[in-house]
Amino acid sequence: MFSWLVPRSRPLIVAHRGSSKFAPENTLAAFRRAIDDGADAVELDIRCAADGEVIVIHDSGLGRTAGERGRVEQMTLDELKSLSAGSWFHRRFAHERIPTLDEVFDLVHGRLGVNIEIKSSRLRRGHCDIVDRCVEIVRRHGVGSTVLISSFHHGYLDEFQAKVPDVAVGYLFHPLKRIGRSPVRATKRKGGQYLIMSSRSVRKHMIEHAHAEGLMVGAFTINTRKQFGRALRLGVDAIYTDDPGGMRKFLNASK
Repeated sequence: MFSWLVPRSRPLIVAHRGSSKFAPENTLAAFRRAIDDGADAVELDIRCAADGEVIVIHDSGLGRTAGERGRVEQMTLDELKSLSAGSWFHRRFAHERIPTLDEVFDLVHGRLGVNIEIKSSRLRRGHCDIVDRCVEIVRRHGVGSTVLISSFHHGYLDEFQAKVPDVAVGYLFHPLKRIGRSPVRATKRKGGQYLIMSSRSVRKHMIEHAHAEGLMVGAFTINTRKQFGRALRLGVDAIYTDDPGGMRKFLNASK
């Protein structure tokens, strides 16, 4: 069984929004492709629909990936399911729909780990508390050790840890918003297990410091052999990529 806390090998190959180089991001097609490509885990983004359903989509707006005006949180699940989540990518994916988090777990449980990135929600204090809904879904599917919860909004992670302390947590840091702060110290202080940053921001001394503190480091988004080689030399523990099949080939060739 896959475990974020006790990975069987490093670096983990994490499919960023699924195998999003070859299929529309955050769709079941992208997650199926990630399984075929030999990914260890998939990364996905969650938001609340207007009726409180937890759906898998990156943007708050629907224009880029669903071709519709308006915001995710203003539409019900049925309304969102009427939209194509794949036409923007290629017409052969026109049948793809925005999945729910439940649907993703039904597909990948027992096959891949899942990194859930919680996006911010204006409905948080209304009829959808995204942390509580995510906790409910994770518990219902019994996927604790296979799940990593991450967010740039660290308050969400603090709440999640308080409710489900045995699930791994990854603190995301924006390089332009961490001036004067140590991501390693902040992650350790908050009780996280993973520190996740842009691959352009990670440095050898930072990773060595993280490892000394018992933390693991994830780097995004790594899509070329050069980027992969640098991450491998630095000792990154989890590589987030749009092309997990390509990264798997690079990793196998490096052994």
